[in-house]
Amino acid sequence: MTKAKMVHYTTVKLESPIAEKRDNFPAVLTIAGSDSSGGAGIEADLKTFSAHQVYGLTCITALTGQNTQSVKSFEPTPEYLLKDILKLNFEDFLEGYENSEDAPLKAIKTGMLTKTTIDVLKDHLDYLRERNIKIIVDPVMISTSGSQLFDADGMRDCVNTLIKQAYIVTPNFLEAKSLFEIATGKKADIEIQGLNDYINLVKELQKVLGCENILVKGGHIPWNRLQNRPYEGNFDDNSNQVCIIDILYESKTDSVKVYESEFLKTKDTHGTGCTLLSAIAANIAKGYSLQEALPLSIHYVQKSMVSLKKKLGHGNGPLCHTVVPETKPSLVCKQDELDISHYLLDSYDSFLDYLKTHPKVSNNWKMYIHHPFVSQLAQNKLEFNKFLYYLKQDYYYLINYAQIHGLAASVSDDYNQIHTQSVIMDEIVKEIERHREKLMKNYNIHYDRDFESDTELSPGKACEAYCNYLLEIGKKEDFLGIRVALAPCLHGYAEAGDFGLKIRQDHDKSLGVLESEDHAKVYDSWLADYTSDWYREAYERGKSSLQSLLEHYPLSQGRLDELVDIFNKVTLLEIDFWDEVLP
Repeated sequence: MTKAKMVHYTTVKLESPIAEKRDNFPAVLTIAGSDSSGGAGIEADLKTFSAHQVYGLTCITALTGQNTQSVKSFEPTPEYLLKDILKLNFEDFLEGYENSEDAPLKAIKTGMLTKTTIDVLKDHLDYLRERNIKIIVDPVMISTSGSQLFDADGMRDCVNTLIKQAYIVTPNFLEAKSLFEIATGKKADIEIQGLNDYINLVKELQKVLGCENILVKGGHIPWNRLQNRPYEGNFDDNSNQVCIIDILYESKTDSVKVYESEFLKTKDTHGTGCTLLSAIAANIAKGYSLQEALPLSIHYVQKSMVSLKKKLGHGNGPLCHTVVPETKPSLVCKQDELDISHYLLDSYDSFLDYLKTHPKVSNNWKMYIHHPFVSQLAQNKLEFNKFLYYLKQDYYYLINYAQIHGLAASVSDDYNQIHTQSVIMDEIVKEIERHREKLMKNYNIHYDRDFESDTELSPGKACEAYCNYLLEIGKKEDFLGIRVALAPCLHGYAEAGDFGLKIRQDHDKSLGVLESEDHAKVYDSWLADYTSDWYREAYERGKSSLQSLLEHYPLSQGRLDELVDIFNKVTLLEIDFWDEVLP
């Protein structure tokens, strides 16, 4: 036997992943055709769901042979397979949960449907209604490339069954006229001279269709924003006059909302309808109201349309579905409410005071700055091993805290703000180094060396939740939103330090549960850090910086409410952070 030749190799050892655990991962089922070119249909839906961090289920109604220029062939899914797909998806994602609210499936989005699909689906409509599943219908009839996707008989069946059960139906202007004719049996002699005509069409269409809500999309009827009527003329000459309006009518509240967005002069619109509806479905599944979901979804589609520098395909090009969707309606809508920044400046000593004393926050803020962790520490009643666990967790947190300040700098276009962030990051790095020195010098704990052997150096549940939330805020918020999220840590520790120091000064100096005077000195040092002159200066500087932001970020009441929610959420996460330390 020949002796085996020595093989030389290198082992690359990978780090253990840090889980991004999600408390909520809603699911949406898309019932639509497959687009072999990837820009529309099932493929566009799944890409959009992933971009919105929603889980996507599928029921493919037909396979197509197509590209960005045309649909060449079409093969519908047989009835037995459609029945199996729906039955198995519903069994797995709707049934067997203790509470019906825990079931992942929240919404169903439909696209290109066959008559067979409608026949199968309508048998499940009562079942879905009982489980409060929102059905979101895109009545697609003709593709962007001009191919017929739905026959008249199929659409008539859809109108008489599925659409009547729909939470929202989203035809474009041409589809709206066809639906009116199918539902009424009358020719749609519709002439739009102004916005009132358009709104009346939408309201009348909802009435004849019987769906709960309707959105008529205006991509096929560009609008003259100056004359408030359909645009007539050359788009190149007066592009600033042209916009797109989408009209939402909610029947239960008899309310109309007109969404005005930019007219994008491009033919690369393959899959815009599918993408918009799947974005709406994803946002609805995540708990947004219609009036929140629609501007977010419209903005996502428009962002997708302008984010590809190089065209894909030779026909009507597809979108860039990988763009990151916004999650705050206030960030995609121009402020149309009264700016209340001056009211805040006149009525409160500071923006920080407004946030701390807000009815949603005030009790939580008191629980935070008067936390038992601080009072026990001040009276030597906190076991030292618990405090050591806190130091290990805080070291991990501070690294994340510095990263978020870096993200804040990255979203600012003001050099003074960027400079402020760099100063703050420098101070945080110094605090991290003090932490590191304490862990090494006093306790022989080396973070890099001991990370794998000492489980307490890994983030605990509270620390992980806190860090994940800050990272989420850092990725989706503007500069003001990030600064508000970072404020409870800076300002809360200063106020908690003052609270603890007063208790410490009245303490009888007994060791309590501590084993040595050295441990008591550590507690003295911790309180001294957060009541020191340098920390007080950082507190005042952060307070002034937060205040000055009001001059740069006009606030509507809606935006202010969002900021209060962020501040309150982080305050609760601070409480959880200390709760986890206590026995």
